Amino acid sequence: MANENLFQKVTEINGQLRAFGREAVQEIKMMKDGEVIGQVRYGYKPQYVFDTVNNVLLPENWRYEVVSKEIFDTQAVIEVKLFIRINDDWLCKGSQTGQMQIIKKNVGDAYKGAITDALQKCFSLLSIGSDSYKGLLGSVYHSGTRPTESKKQQTVKPPVQPPEKKQPSETSKTKQEQPDSIDLPKIAGVDYQRKNGIVVAVGKVYEKRDLLKSAGFKWDKSDKSWIKEVMVQ
Repeated sequence: MANENLFQKVTEINGQLRAFGREAVQEIKMMKDGEVIGQVRYGYKPQYVFDTVNNVLLPENWRYEVVSKEIFDTQAVIEVKLFIRINDDWLCKGSQTGQMQIIKKNVGDAYKGAITDALQKCFSLLSIGSDSYKGLLGSVYHSGTRPTESKKQQTVKPPVQPPEKKQPSETSKTKQEQPDSIDLPKIAGVDYQRKNGIVVAVGKVYEKRDLLKSAGFKWDKSDKSWIKEVMVQ
């Protein structure tokens, strides 16, 4: 019964996180000498996770313990255990270690940041915020949609013209004039959305950027997305 109730709570938490859409998602990347190193990742902002957990579980039904802490010259490393109470039983999935760089000798902020990092890893053991490690948040960040809405948007059809043959709006014209068949590459993990005369690539676009480039897609800095203009017939 405890596991069933925990599953229901986790499902509710994830549903509320998805409902926030892009505002709850952050881009996570490592920088060195002004250049991005490693893979760019996307995750939920910690405050949204903690607020949602408090909203669903209530603050008195979860707590954490610091198992160990190490403060180095440039980094704080903290090991934390997370406990969640379900039906008066306290559950613990084990400990996780968080890290945070010490900036301008501010050890206090680094200590708090390392605890936050460790707690989010503990939450992931319970599948809280699972869209993050499933790789579903990249498209949310770049397109502003929610994970459960992305497929729905791709199948939206142009509006049907009214019987009295009124002149369509500019928006309707744009949708109608888009050809049914556009030469788009079939790339695993990448989908496409059409809007305002362009095609936007969503999904695992960072990993497949070379293939997108070869297919004529360009990086739009303003929208932070890979786009391709639609040739209107």
